Amino acid sequence: MLDMIPPDRRSPMEALVQAEGKGWLLPRFAMAPWEKFLPAAWRVTDEADLRWMLARLRPTPFGHFKDSVRRTNPAAEKLPRTYIRCPQWPQPGFDRYAEMAQRTGGWHYRELTTSHVPFVTNPRELADLLLQIAT
Repeated sequence: MLDMIPPDRRSPMEALVQAEGKGWLLPRFAMAPWEKFLPAAWRVTDEADLRWMLARLRPTPFGHFKDSVRRTNPAAEKLPRTYIRCPQWPQPGFDRYAEMAQRTGGWHYRELTTSHVPFVTNPRELADLLLQIAT
C-alpha cells in the first residue's frame, strides 16, 4: 500500500505511527483528525454517515501498508476477477490498476460513481453492482 500513497504523505503517516501508534499502529491516515479527513478526502458529507463512521474508526496495523501481498494459490488465478473503480476519489495508483484491469485478460472492469467508501456513501448501488458481478 505504501507504493500507492504519495511520497509527501508517507512521512507524516510514519510519524503518526511512532508518535501515537506505539510504533506499529496507524491512528489515522493524515495529520488532520478524522472529522476533517473524511469529508475532505473521502467525500463523506452526510452527517449521519459521518457520525456512523467516526464511532467505528480505529487505529489499523501499519504492517499491512508495508508488507507485500503474495499470492500462492495457483487455482485462484483461474477465478473471475473484477476491478471496481470509484472515480470520485482521485487516486493515480487506483487509476493505473484500473487501466491494467481494462487491458488484461481474465479481468472485468466496472465503475461506481462514488468516492472511496461506497459501502458507506452508496451501499445500495454497491450491493447491486456486487450482485451483478456475482451472477
